[in-house]
Amino acid sequence: MKILVTTFPAFGHFHPVAPLALAAQRADHEVRVASGGDLVTWIQQCGLSAHPVGMPLPELIAKAESDYPGEDSVVQMFTRIWVSAALPDLLRLTDDWRPDLIIHEEEEYAALLLAAMHGIPCVTHSWNAPVRPRDSREVAAKLLDAVWAEAHVSTPVRMTGNLYLDACPEPFQTEDITAIPGVIGVRPVLFDGPFLKPPSWLAQLQRPAAYVTLGTVPVFSTPELLGTIVAAVSPLVASVLVTTGPNPVLSLGDLPTSVHAEQYLPQSLILPHVDLVVSHGGAGGTVGALLYALPHLALPLGGQSQITAAEKVQSLGIGLQIAPANQSLDAIRAAARQLLSEESFHQHAEQLRGKLDKRPTPNEVIRLLAERFAQ
Repeated sequence: MKILVTTFPAFGHFHPVAPLALAAQRADHEVRVASGGDLVTWIQQCGLSAHPVGMPLPELIAKAESDYPGEDSVVQMFTRIWVSAALPDLLRLTDDWRPDLIIHEEEEYAALLLAAMHGIPCVTHSWNAPVRPRDSREVAAKLLDAVWAEAHVSTPVRMTGNLYLDACPEPFQTEDITAIPGVIGVRPVLFDGPFLKPPSWLAQLQRPAAYVTLGTVPVFSTPELLGTIVAAVSPLVASVLVTTGPNPVLSLGDLPTSVHAEQYLPQSLILPHVDLVVSHGGAGGTVGALLYALPHLALPLGGQSQITAAEKVQSLGIGLQIAPANQSLDAIRAAARQLLSEESFHQHAEQLRGKLDKRPTPNEVIRLLAERFAQ
Protein backbone atom coordinates (compact mmCIF):
# COMPACT_ATOMS: atom_id res chain seq x y z
CA MET A 1 0.00 0.00 0.00
CA LYS A 2 0.91 3.62 -0.43
CA ILE A 3 0.48 5.27 2.97
CA LEU A 4 0.55 9.00 3.62
CA VAL A 5 1.22 10.02 7.23
CA THR A 6 0.48 13.60 8.23
CA THR A 7 1.54 15.44 11.36
CA PHE A 8 1.47 18.98 12.70
CA PRO A 9 5.10 20.26 12.75
CA ALA A 10 5.99 19.60 16.37
CA PHE A 11 7.93 16.74 17.98
CA GLY A 12 5.10 15.91 20.39
CA HIS A 13 2.72 15.44 17.44
CA PHE A 14 5.04 13.41 15.20
CA HIS A 15 6.49 11.08 17.83
CA PRO A 16 3.22 9.26 18.73
CA VAL A 17 2.57 8.29 15.09
CA ALA A 18 6.20 7.62 14.13
CA PRO A 19 6.28 3.97 15.37
CA LEU A 20 3.32 3.10 13.14
CA ALA A 21 4.92 4.81 10.13
CA LEU A 22 8.15 2.91 10.72
CA ALA A 23 6.24 -0.36 11.14
CA ALA A 24 4.51 0.24 7.82
CA GLN A 25 7.85 0.87 6.15
CA ARG A 26 9.30 -2.34 7.63
CA ALA A 27 6.31 -4.20 6.18
CA ASP A 28 7.33 -2.95 2.70
CA HIS A 29 4.56 -0.40 2.34
CA GLU A 30 5.49 2.84 0.59
CA VAL A 31 5.34 5.49 3.30
CA ARG A 32 5.59 9.26 3.00
CA VAL A 33 5.31 11.67 5.92
CA ALA A 34 4.03 15.21 5.35
CA SER A 35 4.66 17.99 7.85
CA GLY A 36 6.02 21.51 8.18
CA GLY A 37 9.40 22.15 6.59
CA ASP A 38 11.11 22.64 9.94
CA LEU A 39 10.34 19.04 10.92
CA VAL A 40 11.45 17.43 7.65
CA THR A 41 15.09 16.86 8.61
CA TRP A 42 14.10 15.28 11.95
CA ILE A 43 11.62 12.95 10.23
CA GLN A 44 14.31 11.92 7.76
CA GLN A 45 16.78 11.30 10.60
CA CYS A 46 14.16 8.95 12.06
CA GLY A 47 14.38 6.93 8.85
CA LEU A 48 11.27 8.09 6.98
CA SER A 49 10.63 9.90 3.71
CA ALA A 50 9.46 13.44 4.50
CA HIS A 51 7.72 16.10 2.42
CA PRO A 52 7.29 19.75 3.47
CA VAL A 53 3.72 21.07 3.53
CA GLY A 54 2.08 24.08 5.10
CA MET A 55 4.27 26.38 7.20
CA PRO A 56 7.02 25.87 9.78
CA LEU A 57 5.93 26.03 13.40
CA PRO A 58 7.43 29.49 14.18
CA GLU A 59 5.50 31.00 11.25
CA LEU A 60 2.30 29.29 12.36
CA ILE A 61 2.66 30.66 15.88
CA ALA A 62 3.42 34.18 14.64
CA LYS A 63 0.46 34.17 12.26
CA ALA A 64 -1.90 32.88 14.95
CA GLU A 65 -0.80 35.56 17.40
CA SER A 66 -1.06 38.24 14.73
CA ASP A 67 -4.35 37.24 13.10
CA TYR A 68 -6.15 35.91 16.18
CA PRO A 69 -4.82 37.60 19.31
CA GLY A 70 -6.40 36.23 22.42
CA GLU A 71 -7.28 32.93 23.99
CA ASP A 72 -8.38 31.17 20.79
CA SER A 73 -5.14 31.76 18.85
CA VAL A 74 -3.95 28.17 19.46
CA VAL A 75 -7.09 26.48 18.18
CA GLN A 76 -7.12 28.85 15.20
CA MET A 77 -3.54 27.77 14.47
CA PHE A 78 -4.44 24.06 14.42
CA THR A 79 -7.59 24.55 12.37
CA ARG A 80 -7.91 27.49 9.98
CA ILE A 81 -4.25 28.44 9.69
CA TRP A 82 -2.56 25.03 9.46
CA VAL A 83 -5.22 23.31 7.36
CA SER A 84 -5.50 26.20 4.89
CA ALA A 85 -1.71 26.29 4.53
CA ALA A 86 -1.16 22.53 4.31
CA LEU A 87 -4.04 21.53 2.04
CA PRO A 88 -2.70 22.97 -1.27
CA ASP A 89 0.65 21.23 -0.76
CA LEU A 90 -1.07 17.97 0.18
CA LEU A 91 -3.23 18.17 -2.94
CA ARG A 92 -0.16 18.64 -5.13
CA LEU A 93 1.57 15.73 -3.41
CA THR A 94 -1.40 13.40 -3.87
CA ASP A 95 -1.99 14.45 -7.47
CA ASP A 96 1.37 12.92 -8.33
CA TRP A 97 1.27 10.14 -5.73
CA ARG A 98 -2.18 8.91 -4.74
CA PRO A 99 -2.08 7.08 -1.37
CA ASP A 100 -4.27 4.09 -0.58
CA LEU A 101 -4.50 5.12 3.07
CA ILE A 102 -3.94 8.29 5.08
CA ILE A 103 -2.85 8.11 8.73
CA HIS A 104 -2.83 11.33 10.75
CA GLU A 105 -2.06 12.23 14.35
CA GLU A 106 -5.14 13.42 16.18
CA GLU A 107 -4.58 17.18 15.96
CA GLU A 108 -3.51 17.31 12.32
CA TYR A 109 -6.81 18.07 10.60
CA ALA A 110 -5.81 18.63 6.97
CA ALA A 111 -5.67 14.86 6.43
CA LEU A 112 -9.40 14.51 7.08
CA LEU A 113 -10.28 17.16 4.49
CA LEU A 114 -7.84 15.66 1.97
CA ALA A 115 -9.36 12.20 2.53
CA ALA A 116 -12.87 13.57 1.99
CA MET A 117 -11.85 15.30 -1.24
CA HIS A 118 -10.13 12.21 -2.68
CA GLY A 119 -12.33 9.50 -1.18
CA ILE A 120 -9.35 7.89 0.53
CA PRO A 121 -9.67 5.90 3.80
CA CYS A 122 -8.26 7.80 6.75
CA VAL A 123 -7.13 6.56 10.17
CA THR A 124 -6.53 8.71 13.25
CA HIS A 125 -3.66 7.89 15.61
CA SER A 126 -3.99 9.29 19.13
CA TRP A 127 -1.29 10.64 21.35
CA ASN A 128 -0.32 8.57 24.40
CA ALA A 129 -2.81 10.69 26.33
CA PRO A 130 -6.59 11.05 26.77
CA VAL A 131 -8.65 12.02 23.74
CA ARG A 132 -9.17 15.75 23.15
CA PRO A 133 -12.13 16.88 25.30
CA ARG A 134 -15.47 16.85 23.53
CA ASP A 135 -16.06 20.59 23.97
CA SER A 136 -12.65 21.48 22.48
CA ARG A 137 -13.30 19.17 19.51
CA GLU A 138 -16.65 20.89 18.95
CA VAL A 139 -14.95 24.29 18.91
CA ALA A 140 -12.37 23.03 16.40
CA ALA A 141 -15.10 21.51 14.21
CA LYS A 142 -16.93 24.83 13.99
CA LEU A 143 -13.77 26.60 12.90
CA LEU A 144 -13.08 23.91 10.30
CA ASP A 145 -16.54 24.36 8.77
CA ALA A 146 -15.33 27.43 6.89
CA VAL A 147 -12.19 25.66 5.67
CA TRP A 148 -14.19 22.74 4.32
CA ALA A 149 -16.62 25.15 2.64
CA GLU A 150 -13.74 26.98 0.96
CA ALA A 151 -12.58 23.62 -0.38
CA HIS A 152 -16.12 23.05 -1.75
CA VAL A 153 -16.62 19.92 0.35
CA SER A 154 -20.26 19.63 1.36
CA THR A 155 -19.97 16.60 3.63
CA PRO A 156 -19.95 17.30 7.39
CA VAL A 157 -16.62 18.10 8.99
CA ARG A 158 -14.91 15.03 10.46
CA MET A 159 -12.57 15.21 13.45
CA THR A 160 -11.44 11.58 13.26
CA GLY A 161 -11.06 9.03 10.49
CA ASN A 162 -12.58 5.63 9.73
CA LEU A 163 -10.71 4.22 12.74
CA TYR A 164 -9.30 5.82 15.87
CA LEU A 165 -6.16 4.11 17.19
CA ASP A 166 -6.24 4.83 20.91
CA ALA A 167 -2.76 4.68 22.48
CA CYS A 168 -3.85 6.10 25.82
CA PRO A 169 -3.64 3.52 28.65
CA GLU A 170 -7.25 2.61 29.43
CA PRO A 171 -7.28 3.75 33.09
CA PHE A 172 -6.10 7.22 31.99
CA GLN A 173 -8.71 7.59 29.24
CA THR A 174 -11.76 9.81 29.77
CA GLU A 175 -15.44 9.33 28.99
CA ASP A 176 -14.98 11.57 25.94
CA ILE A 177 -13.69 8.50 24.10
CA THR A 178 -17.27 7.18 23.93
CA ALA A 179 -18.11 9.88 21.36
CA ILE A 180 -15.39 8.65 18.98
CA PRO A 181 -16.42 6.02 16.41
CA GLY A 182 -14.23 3.08 15.42
CA VAL A 183 -11.94 3.02 18.46
CA ILE A 184 -9.21 0.36 18.61
CA GLY A 185 -6.91 0.24 21.62
CA VAL A 186 -3.25 0.01 20.59
CA ARG A 187 -0.06 -0.35 22.60
CA PRO A 188 1.61 2.97 23.44
CA VAL A 189 5.24 3.22 22.36
CA LEU A 190 7.85 5.46 23.93
CA PHE A 191 9.38 7.08 20.84
CA ASP A 192 11.67 10.07 21.17
CA GLY A 193 13.53 10.36 17.89
CA PRO A 194 16.35 8.72 15.96
CA PHE A 195 18.56 6.21 17.71
CA LEU A 196 21.27 7.71 19.89
CA LYS A 197 24.09 5.76 21.45
CA PRO A 198 23.68 5.95 25.23
CA PRO A 199 26.45 7.87 26.99
CA SER A 200 28.82 5.49 28.74
CA TRP A 201 28.14 6.94 32.19
CA LEU A 202 24.42 6.14 32.01
CA ALA A 203 24.79 2.40 32.53
CA GLN A 204 27.11 3.12 35.45
CA LEU A 205 24.62 5.14 37.49
CA GLN A 206 24.65 3.96 41.08
CA ARG A 207 21.34 2.39 42.10
CA PRO A 208 18.81 3.14 43.33
CA ALA A 209 18.56 6.11 40.96
CA ALA A 210 15.88 8.75 40.48
CA TYR A 211 14.98 10.51 37.23
CA VAL A 212 13.71 14.09 37.56
CA THR A 213 12.05 15.95 34.69
CA LEU A 214 9.57 18.81 34.38
CA GLY A 215 9.37 18.68 30.60
CA THR A 216 10.43 21.32 28.09
CA VAL A 217 7.90 24.13 28.62
CA PRO A 218 9.45 27.07 30.53
CA VAL A 219 6.30 27.92 32.49
CA PHE A 220 6.42 24.44 34.06
CA SER A 221 10.13 23.61 34.18
CA THR A 222 11.85 26.15 36.41
CA PRO A 223 15.31 25.99 38.02
CA GLU A 224 13.72 26.69 41.39
CA LEU A 225 11.42 23.67 41.42
CA LEU A 226 14.00 21.40 39.80
CA GLY A 227 16.45 22.42 42.52
CA THR A 228 13.90 21.72 45.24
CA ILE A 229 13.16 18.26 43.85
CA VAL A 230 16.85 17.38 43.54
CA ALA A 231 17.53 18.56 47.10
CA ALA A 232 14.58 16.52 48.38
CA VAL A 233 15.37 13.29 46.55
CA SER A 234 19.17 13.12 46.42
CA PRO A 235 19.64 12.04 50.08
CA LEU A 236 17.34 9.06 49.46
CA VAL A 237 19.08 7.50 46.45
CA ALA A 238 22.57 6.69 45.26
CA SER A 239 22.22 8.91 42.19
CA VAL A 240 19.87 11.40 40.54
CA LEU A 241 19.58 12.16 36.83
CA VAL A 242 17.83 15.46 36.14
CA THR A 243 17.02 16.86 32.70
CA THR A 244 16.65 20.64 32.79
CA GLY A 245 14.68 21.12 29.56
CA PRO A 246 14.45 24.84 28.75
CA ASN A 247 16.93 25.73 31.49
CA PRO A 248 20.71 25.65 31.16
CA VAL A 249 22.31 23.03 33.38
CA LEU A 250 24.23 25.79 35.16
CA SER A 251 20.93 27.33 36.29
CA LEU A 252 20.74 24.62 38.98
CA GLY A 253 23.93 25.90 40.58
CA ASP A 254 26.29 23.61 42.49
CA LEU A 255 24.98 20.05 42.67
CA PRO A 256 25.98 17.09 44.85
CA THR A 257 28.38 14.65 43.18
CA SER A 258 25.57 12.07 43.09
CA VAL A 259 23.49 14.30 40.79
CA HIS A 260 24.00 14.21 37.03
CA ALA A 261 22.30 17.04 35.09
CA GLU A 262 21.70 17.15 31.34
CA GLN A 263 19.61 19.62 29.41
CA TYR A 264 18.11 16.77 27.38
CA LEU A 265 18.40 13.01 27.07
CA PRO A 266 15.79 10.74 25.48
CA GLN A 267 13.61 9.03 28.08
CA SER A 268 14.00 5.74 26.25
CA LEU A 269 17.69 5.82 27.20
CA ILE A 270 17.13 6.92 30.78
CA LEU A 271 14.27 4.80 32.07
CA PRO A 272 15.99 1.37 31.97
CA HIS A 273 18.60 2.72 34.42
CA VAL A 274 16.46 4.33 37.15
CA ASP A 275 14.15 3.23 39.95
CA LEU A 276 11.91 6.28 40.44
CA VAL A 277 10.42 8.94 38.16
CA VAL A 278 9.60 12.43 39.41
CA SER A 279 7.73 14.52 36.83
CA HIS A 280 5.04 17.14 36.34
CA GLY A 281 2.52 14.57 35.16
CA GLY A 282 2.97 15.16 31.44
CA ALA A 283 1.96 12.43 29.01
CA GLY A 284 5.54 11.47 28.18
CA GLY A 285 6.71 11.04 31.74
CA THR A 286 3.50 9.35 32.86
CA VAL A 287 3.40 6.76 30.08
CA GLY A 288 7.16 6.29 30.20
CA ALA A 289 7.10 5.47 33.90
CA LEU A 290 4.24 3.05 33.33
CA LEU A 291 5.92 1.26 30.41
CA TYR A 292 8.94 0.59 32.61
CA ALA A 293 6.81 -0.17 35.70
CA LEU A 294 8.55 2.56 37.70
CA PRO A 295 7.02 4.25 40.77
CA HIS A 296 6.02 7.78 39.80
CA LEU A 297 5.90 10.93 41.89
CA ALA A 298 3.65 13.34 39.98
CA LEU A 299 3.92 17.06 40.73
CA PRO A 300 1.26 18.72 38.54
CA LEU A 301 1.96 22.37 37.88
CA GLY A 302 -1.47 23.68 36.89
CA GLY A 303 -2.39 22.15 33.53
CA GLN A 304 -5.65 20.22 33.71
CA SER A 305 -4.17 17.25 31.87
CA GLN A 306 -1.35 17.14 34.41
CA ILE A 307 -3.76 17.31 37.35
CA THR A 308 -5.92 14.54 35.90
CA ALA A 309 -2.91 12.32 35.18
CA ALA A 310 -1.51 12.87 38.68
CA GLU A 311 -4.82 11.93 40.25
CA LYS A 312 -4.87 8.72 38.19
CA VAL A 313 -1.28 7.88 39.12
CA GLN A 314 -2.24 7.94 42.79
CA SER A 315 -5.65 6.27 42.50
CA LEU A 316 -4.17 3.38 40.49
CA GLY A 317 -1.50 2.79 43.12
CA ILE A 318 1.37 3.29 40.68
CA GLY A 319 2.64 6.44 42.36
CA LEU A 320 1.82 9.48 44.46
CA GLN A 321 0.81 13.04 43.66
CA ILE A 322 1.43 16.35 45.41
CA ALA A 323 -0.77 19.33 44.59
CA PRO A 324 0.97 22.55 43.47
CA ALA A 325 0.36 24.36 46.76
CA ASN A 326 2.01 21.54 48.75
CA GLN A 327 5.15 20.87 46.71
CA SER A 328 7.61 21.63 49.49
CA LEU A 329 10.99 19.98 49.93
CA ASP A 330 9.75 18.01 52.94
CA ALA A 331 6.58 16.80 51.17
CA ILE A 332 8.53 15.72 48.10
CA ARG A 333 11.10 13.88 50.21
CA ALA A 334 8.43 12.05 52.23
CA ALA A 335 6.57 10.94 49.09
CA ALA A 336 9.78 9.83 47.36
CA ARG A 337 10.81 7.86 50.43
CA GLN A 338 7.46 6.06 50.46
CA LEU A 339 7.67 5.24 46.75
CA LEU A 340 11.16 3.80 47.12
CA SER A 341 10.36 1.73 50.19
CA GLU A 342 6.96 0.21 49.32
CA GLU A 343 7.04 -2.52 46.66
CA SER A 344 3.29 -2.22 45.96
CA PHE A 345 3.77 0.76 43.63
CA HIS A 346 6.06 -1.24 41.35
CA GLN A 347 3.74 -4.25 41.52
CA HIS A 348 0.68 -2.24 40.50
CA ALA A 349 2.63 -0.68 37.63
CA GLU A 350 3.71 -4.15 36.48
CA GLN A 351 0.09 -5.32 36.46
CA LEU A 352 -1.03 -2.34 34.43
CA ARG A 353 1.86 -2.69 32.02
CA GLY A 354 0.88 -6.32 31.52
CA LYS A 355 -2.54 -5.21 30.29
CA LEU A 356 -0.92 -2.79 27.82
CA ASP A 357 1.27 -5.60 26.52
CA LYS A 358 -1.90 -7.38 25.35
CA ARG A 359 -2.76 -4.54 23.01
CA PRO A 360 -1.63 -4.80 19.36
CA THR A 361 1.87 -3.55 18.55
CA PRO A 362 2.56 -1.19 15.62
CA ASN A 363 3.51 -4.20 13.48
CA GLU A 364 0.20 -5.90 14.30
CA VAL A 365 -1.77 -2.69 13.69
CA ILE A 366 -0.24 -2.28 10.25
CA ARG A 367 -1.26 -5.83 9.33
CA LEU A 368 -4.80 -5.04 10.51
CA LEU A 369 -4.93 -1.85 8.43
CA ALA A 370 -3.56 -3.61 5.37
CA GLU A 371 -6.20 -6.32 5.62
CA ARG A 372 -8.95 -3.73 5.98
CA PHE A 373 -7.91 -1.05 3.51
CA ALA A 374 -5.68 -2.66 0.87
CA GLN A 375 -7.17 -2.31 -2.61
